[in-house]
Amino acid sequence: MAEANMNCMIVNVWVHHMQIDELFDFLNERIDEAPPYWLNEQNVPYSISGGYVVVSLPYDSYTHLRSYRDWQGWA
Repeated sequence: MAEANMNCMIVNVWVHHMQIDELFDFLNERIDEAPPYWLNEQNVPYSISGGYVVVSLPYDSYTHLRSYRDWQGWA
């Protein structure tokens, strides 16, 4: 039996559509500040400039994102 780990886990996060590049730049360590994100579509604030997109992240990427900015601060 394989050792238990989080490698098979995917976490969905919601990001404003104009900050999707910023998210991937952060995850690839090209910038130091992560954009705001939400774990539930119902919690995203109203946007007059478009909407939000869901991004499915492997758990290690989510851990990196969460290490900088906690989603609860944005709920």
